[in-house]
Amino acid sequence: MKKSALVIINPSSGKEQATEYEEQIRETIQDTYSEITVKYTEDEGDATRFAKEAAENNYDFVVSLGGDGTVNETVNGLAPFNNPPKLGIIPMGTVNDLARSLNIPIKPVDAIKLLVSGTETKIDIGLTNDNIYFTNILGIGSAAKAIHQVDSEEKSKIGSLAYLKAIGKEIIDDQPFPIKFEMEENTWEGDVSVVLISLIDSLGGIKTIVNEVENGDGNFHIFAFKHLNLTELAKMTPSIVMGKLKESENVQYFKTRQVKITTSAGETQESDIDGEQGPDLPLDLKVLHQHITIVSNKA
Repeated sequence: MKKSALVIINPSSGKEQATEYEEQIRETIQDTYSEITVKYTEDEGDATRFAKEAAENNYDFVVSLGGDGTVNETVNGLAPFNNPPKLGIIPMGTVNDLARSLNIPIKPVDAIKLLVSGTETKIDIGLTNDNIYFTNILGIGSAAKAIHQVDSEEKSKIGSLAYLKAIGKEIIDDQPFPIKFEMEENTWEGDVSVVLISLIDSLGGIKTIVNEVENGDGNFHIFAFKHLNLTELAKMTPSIVMGKLKESENVQYFKTRQVKITTSAGETQESDIDGEQGPDLPLDLKVLHQHITIVSNKA
């Protein structure tokens, strides 16, 4: 029986070196997939459209070569389907959180080899307001907002330091805002400076920060920071290093399968989803448990 694969390549990823790997991908997977289609993204949304077409045409495998944004777009094309093609990731972005979480090699050459030798791992997908999917982190607050405003040229020059630089500017001006979480188990209201809602155990390329997260456990892990300034960050550093962020007095932690998030009338708060701008509050979030299969290096 013939098997088909679609390879989606973002040519601007990896300091514009992504196109160099097309032939290696073909050579690596051609014994398993007799029909191989390669498509290059040109505009925002292309990866979503390509992945959706692959699912509609019953492709067996989709490979996403690019950064977290390209992976997010690809997932948004696959996730609406009940039995989507399995997904392979060749990480070529600045952070590559999902790849790190699944122990997918950051070196593209090694990640390509994994496409045929890796383990199939089912991951949870977050669904936002019934129309946007995510795999990594949803953030709310000025520090989270700063992430999707980082200039792509600066990311190319200084890598993940560009994110730290942007966040650093925001935490100097700590401005808490009112928020309400309505979960299956309980409701919580309070003032926070930033909210991180995680599905994976990697944040900014560092796995110890959200050590509480167990991939694929069917839950959102919500970290609500009451304040985020230099003083509180210094106090939280031991908790971050030891992977005990939820034990910090400055953090409210919740674990839930679904949550409605609102803020006060008249307040405007936007979200960041996997490093890209998301919708403004209110948000309705739910977990699609182990919804997509990814070829990984994780048992």
